[in-house]
Amino acid sequence: MSDMDVYKLLGARAATRRKQLGLKQEEVAKQIGLSRASLANLETGRQKILLHHVYKLAAALELRTITDLIPNALIEIEPVDFAGDAVSDQQKTALEDFVRRIGKKKS
Repeated sequence: MSDMDVYKLLGARAATRRKQLGLKQEEVAKQIGLSRASLANLETGRQKILLHHVYKLAAALELRTITDLIPNALIEIEPVDFAGDAVSDQQKTALEDFVRRIGKKKS
């Protein structure tokens, strides 16, 4: 997968969510500090997006987290070994919860 493929997938997710909420490009663009044309280019994958705009975009689209914009195809869950003294019980629980949440997004 090329770098631009990632932007196309993220843009498509953003466009789909924006339409689900019944928002216009101009409304969302204003909330994240971009022009409508820039948002249109982001949604089609013709323009890259800066990280701080990703956060603003997720908020404008009423998403819980920026990972909701990441295409499932990019989230791969590998088996994780939590054994060893270097990982506390609290850290192990936090890691297991994180992996479970990400795994649910793949479904």
